[in-house]
Amino acid sequence: MKLKNRKGVLNSLVPGIVLFISIIAYLFQSYQLGHFILVFPLDLILVGHFGVMLIVQQIYVYRVKKDKKSNGESKPVIKSAKDFTMNQESGRKALHLLGFLLIPPYFGMGLLYYNILRVILDFINAPSMNISSSYIPSTIALLGILTAFIFVMVPEIYRMFEHKYCLLQRFMKILRDDEIYSIGPHINMIVGMIIPIILIPEPFMAVGTMFSGIMADGMASVVGKKFGKHIFNKNNNKTIEGLLTGTVTCFLTSIIFYIFNYPIAQCLLFSSICCIIFAILDYLSLPISDNILIPLITGFCITIVYNIIILF
Repeated sequence: MKLKNRKGVLNSLVPGIVLFISIIAYLFQSYQLGHFILVFPLDLILVGHFGVMLIVQQIYVYRVKKDKKSNGESKPVIKSAKDFTMNQESGRKALHLLGFLLIPPYFGMGLLYYNILRVILDFINAPSMNISSSYIPSTIALLGILTAFIFVMVPEIYRMFEHKYCLLQRFMKILRDDEIYSIGPHINMIVGMIIPIILIPEPFMAVGTMFSGIMADGMASVVGKKFGKHIFNKNNNKTIEGLLTGTVTCFLTSIIFYIFNYPIAQCLLFSSICCIIFAILDYLSLPISDNILIPLITGFCITIVYNIIILF
């Protein structure tokens, strides 16, 4: 695997560190609950998803090797942030629409999925799932995000070693020069959401916290690319217009979810934390992908503030 620059190295290393911390958070939360979060058969389902994806990826590799047309070297087109057209930037940020997939598990679909599994387990006389009703949405959401991680990470590993063997070829068209030989933005976004899902079981807070950052980042990039005039970071081509749009989007998106379950003062506090963190990270433009930093740091801060409010 080639890692050609510092940013690429960091964006390959940080997801691994975050995943390690996620395991610790998972074990800690499981200890608090008295059982693993992903109880049977959810753990078995996750292993099954990994097996299926590995088989599908290997079949794709076999077909590529068999196809004489693909025997030549397949190299991606290397582009920097400045080289991306509006349509290409929109394609990158369309990944943020995957954030909408966070909503169904927390609001209805998670409980439906749980009840279907429970009926199946009863039918085959298997042990029942020991999940507290308040943790059902976050548990199913965690299963979903880990499944998504498996489905994109398996092809991603193949991509970093040999581009033509990657099952998800479309993702290669939206990679920048510092992402060609490192973990892609879609991986960072998914990894960044794992810890908040584990730490925040309450649906409105979990979705509001993660979804606001995802939408804000997408809106900031698209608006900045199309309407931005005042560039404050030439390396990433970021603009004041994009920064302001993202900050406002973050505040409004988060408060839409918070307002359903919390007093207005707490809503304003939580939303302010979300948009301030987004604004700072977007302005600093750190070498580590904001796809992983925004949901991760926001999730930690909201969790800490929420627990302080509960204590007092």
